[in-house]
Amino acid sequence: MRRRNLLAVVGVTAAGGAATAYGVSQRDSDENGGTGDDENESDGNGDDESGSEGSSDESADEEADDEQADDLEERLEGSEGMLVFTYDDSPIEDYTLTYQVHQEYDVPGCVAACPGWMEDGGGDEYLSPDQLREMHDDGWGVMSHTYYHRALGKIQLTETALEGDDRIYVEANRHADIEEDPLVIFDDENRTTATVAGGGSDSTGEYVELAEPLEETIDASGHVRYPEEFMQNILDETDAQLEEWGLTVLGFVYTYTRYHGLIEDLVRDHYEAVANHRFGGGHNEIDGLDPTTMQRMYIETDRATEEEIEEFMQTAAEDDVLSIVGGHSQFETITEERLRYTIETALEHDLAIVTMEEALDELELR
Repeated sequence: MRRRNLLAVVGVTAAGGAATAYGVSQRDSDENGGTGDDENESDGNGDDESGSEGSSDESADEEADDEQADDLEERLEGSEGMLVFTYDDSPIEDYTLTYQVHQEYDVPGCVAACPGWMEDGGGDEYLSPDQLREMHDDGWGVMSHTYYHRALGKIQLTETALEGDDRIYVEANRHADIEEDPLVIFDDENRTTATVAGGGSDSTGEYVELAEPLEETIDASGHVRYPEEFMQNILDETDAQLEEWGLTVLGFVYTYTRYHGLIEDLVRDHYEAVANHRFGGGHNEIDGLDPTTMQRMYIETDRATEEEIEEFMQTAAEDDVLSIVGGHSQFETITEERLRYTIETALEHDLAIVTMEEALDELELR
C-alpha cells in the first residue's frame, strides 16, 4: 500500500501547502565534548558461471532494482525533505516490531547490525541472517555496528595507572566487555600495551582488569583504546560477514557513542556514511555535507517527547537538511505507539522516508 492511500486509511491528514520535489535543484539556492585530537595515537605502519539460470537470476535482480527505483521516486515525489530511520544492535525486535510497523506504512529503515550476535541463527534475542536478508531484500538498509558491539573510540583514564598495576580506572569500562582483547594505554609521553582480563567497579570507579601488570606508568590524562590493526580487523570482519550473507553495507553506527580518536579516521576510510558521528539534533545541513560526520536524534520515549518529534519533523521539512533518527527496538522506550507516531508525523510533514543509501544517491554524495 502506498503512502497517500495509507494516510487516508489511518485518518492522518497531510500537511497543506504547495509541495515541490526534493531533489538536487532544491539544494542549489556531544554528549561528550572530546576534541578528537589524535596526537600520539598512531600505531605507525601499522568461477564465473553462465547459462539460462544465471540469466534468469540477473533479470530478476534487474526487475527488483527497477521496482525499488520506482518506489523511491514515488516516495520522493512532492516531498519536502528526506528522513532516515536507524535501529541499533540487530535485536529480534527489529523484525518482530519495527519491521512490521514500517511495512504497514510501506517505508524502509536501516539496521545497524552486529553479525557476531546474529550468528547461529540469532537465537531468541537477535535477528537471524535470513531475517535481515528478508528486510534487506524488501528495501531496508544495512550498516555496520561492529562484530560484537565493541566500543572502538578511546576512553579516558580517571586515575594514574602505575607500572605494576593490574587494573586501569576509566570513565566507562566498555573495553572490559570481551576478555583477551588487546589494548593500548597511552598519554602524551608514554604508551604501553595490555590484555583484557575482565572489568567491574569499586569505590574508586569503573575499571578494566588486565591479564598482566603494566610495564609503564600512564598519567590520568591518558586514554585506552584498541590497537589500530585490531580495529581495522573488526571493521573488515564485520563487513565481510554481512556481505557473505548477501547484504550490502553502506555505512557505520558507533557503539556506545564512543567515536573519539583514531577510530574516526579508520571509519572514514571504510564507510561512505556515519549516522552518529557526534551528538546533535539530527538535522544535517546538505550544503557542504560530509556524510561521515552526520548526527541523529533518538526517538525513544525517554529521550524525546511527541512535541519534540513534531518540532523535529517541521524543521526537517522547512530547512535544507538530511534528517536522521535512531533508536533501539529492544528497549521498552521504543513502543509500537512511538513508532507509529514518528512515522505518521514525518509523513504529515511530507518527508520522504528513505534508507541511507537512497539519501546519498539522491544527494549525489556517493
